[in-house]
Amino acid sequence: MEGLLLAQALEPLTSPCERQRWRFPDAYTFVLPLLPVSTGKQALWLYNKPPNAQLTVNDNYPPVSSAQTGFQDLLASRVMGRLERITQHKLDRVVSFHFAGETGFVTTEPCVLIAELTGRNCNIIVTDVDGMILGAARDIGADINRYRQVRAGLPYLPPPEYDKLDPREVSTGELTNALRGRKLKALREVVDGFGPELTKTVAVLTGVTTGTVLVDELLEASVIAIQNVAANPQKSMQEALKRPDLATLRKQEARQTTLDSLKMALEKRLELLQKRLEDVDNAVRAATDADALRSQADVLMAYQWQVPKAARQVELTDFAGEPLEIILDPKLDAVSNAQKFYERAKKRDQRASQADLRRPELGQQRADIQTVLERVDNVSDAELGSLYKDYVKQPKQQYRATPGMRFESPQGYIVLVGRNAKDNDALTFRVARSLDVWLHVQGYQGSHVVVQASGKDVPFETIVYAASLAAGYSKAKESDNVAVDYSLKKHVWKVKGAPPGAVNFTQHKTVYVTPQRH
Repeated sequence: MEGLLLAQALEPLTSPCERQRWRFPDAYTFVLPLLPVSTGKQALWLYNKPPNAQLTVNDNYPPVSSAQTGFQDLLASRVMGRLERITQHKLDRVVSFHFAGETGFVTTEPCVLIAELTGRNCNIIVTDVDGMILGAARDIGADINRYRQVRAGLPYLPPPEYDKLDPREVSTGELTNALRGRKLKALREVVDGFGPELTKTVAVLTGVTTGTVLVDELLEASVIAIQNVAANPQKSMQEALKRPDLATLRKQEARQTTLDSLKMALEKRLELLQKRLEDVDNAVRAATDADALRSQADVLMAYQWQVPKAARQVELTDFAGEPLEIILDPKLDAVSNAQKFYERAKKRDQRASQADLRRPELGQQRADIQTVLERVDNVSDAELGSLYKDYVKQPKQQYRATPGMRFESPQGYIVLVGRNAKDNDALTFRVARSLDVWLHVQGYQGSHVVVQASGKDVPFETIVYAASLAAGYSKAKESDNVAVDYSLKKHVWKVKGAPPGAVNFTQHKTVYVTPQRH
């Protein structure tokens, strides 16, 4: 993603601002929902798949999703605090997001998330405030880059410094003098924020190629185009090059992934059908030997008295007067060997008959698969999804119902509320993990409530939200100011023989809330 595009994408963001928990639609997408602002919902989207790394800010909140990679786990557990500030050095393709620390059950230190949106070399890196790398989406070792390695425990080295003109601030005269006599493709070497895509945009708007030498009228027209692109790079590039936005790009790549899987499944199915048709041909060819087997059996029956006991083979004269050598099973007599030949001949005839009946069906299936393969690149998304379900074998998924009611806090955390004593037991001792937050109303019967921390430090606002649910789903629901105890689930235990829902707990704190139900 080029520097000018990145600067424009960051414009809607204000800092400092509160945020919700990270969401990860897939292994390459990192979404940080920000708390509502005066202009409405905002979400920061980082897409880290080479070579189309992008950053965008929009009002689309994807569903809550768990981490799919180890780095996403690190991000969710380490980058916890509010977004303090955002920095982009000049118009470089690198932006830093500075996050505050948080205190609670587990204290997290301030950290910096660095998005390097540099095409094939894109990366997302988390460092501490001193610049020491805590983790990266892609580790870069000495075997890849001798001069700049990116691994946990090493200091972060920013890209090298450079000196270029800022197109948003430079005067027309300075820009003209800097470009005079150069080819348009040298624009990125002189003017900050321009890369191949924006350079092509200038070429299209000017009506020249990137190899054009900028002099006289062409120089003047190019300078005007550069200034227009700098004023609104995203709109200019979209109008000139018709490049897709992030949502469209992700949709296109998802379609391509589905298409590749479908083609692979179709080709495997085609290969299997071809083998089955070859089996049909083999069965038909084998049936041509059935008459020979029956002839041997007839001769054995006619001359059985000439066959020695336990013979492995015998030479007899067939009905045309020609010598006939027959291989025998020494464990069987002549009549039993003849019967065996009759059965083998019968089975070969049956297999050939059955194979001939299957041939049209298999041939039609092969033709259908070939037809789908020929047209699959151009089918609609809906038809592609239907074909995918028909031809791609789906792994069996085992679903296990989660006990209790499920809610989502304003900060994006999942809150589970037990419905009855049996539910409470299952929620606390089967579903909850050691560092999840466990809550129960003080002095009244009520639901066990669990906030799924997923290895992160649960903010106090979420605890208050969960406490209000614990009060609302208890015998104290009609009260105005209800005490709710909360602790980590690892400090909750059950005495042997205690009835369902009865527990002991320690190291707890208390919060006073107004009961609520949703």
